[in-house]
Amino acid sequence: MKLLIIEDERVLRESMMTFFAATHEVDGAASLKEAARKLQQSNWDALILDLTLPDGDGLSWLRQWRQLISGKVLVLTANDQESTEIAGLQLADDFVVKPASLRVLKARLAKLMPQSILTMGQLEIALAKGQVLRAGRPITLTATEWRLLVYFAQNQRQLISREQLIAVIWDAHDNFVNDNTLTVTIKRLREKLEPDPTQPQLIRTIRGMGYFVDV
Repeated sequence: MKLLIIEDERVLRESMMTFFAATHEVDGAASLKEAARKLQQSNWDALILDLTLPDGDGLSWLRQWRQLISGKVLVLTANDQESTEIAGLQLADDFVVKPASLRVLKARLAKLMPQSILTMGQLEIALAKGQVLRAGRPITLTATEWRLLVYFAQNQRQLISREQLIAVIWDAHDNFVNDNTLTVTIKRLREKLEPDPTQPQLIRTIRGMGYFVDV
């Protein structure tokens, strides 16, 4: 996903760019003029837009450029007046009042994006393309590894039993998949996804119960 962050507070802008760069292609703009130039140079899947910029009002700018923005727009502002929020939601797809945590912003953006794209930690999973990216770089998975990863991504923050996962990777020809097949497949998946597969942080084992993804 290509994300443009329009924010004049340098520390906040750079913090957001660093955070989202782990899973998305990100750029920033410190002014409305710079944002307009970058809109004309490229297509963006989503924008995070501050409303108080050094060269004008973000809502007025959005009203002018909205028809040329094909992606989703999330307004991020310290202005918590009801009239501003109503005006913002009439033009944008979401409205968030500062301060907001980076994880909350990530969740709000994920909700705006089509469900053909899932995120799981630093991973971006494009369902329609059958593609997994980490920081923009593709990861090659087998068909079984892909089915497991998608199931994990769709069931984050839930305890997932081994029985559930065996059902997910059941052989296409109705051949039974045994418990050892699941163990081997998860081991290989971790080797491709985890920085240290011996100390997994993405797909955690809950002894005697199953697995848990909490990112």
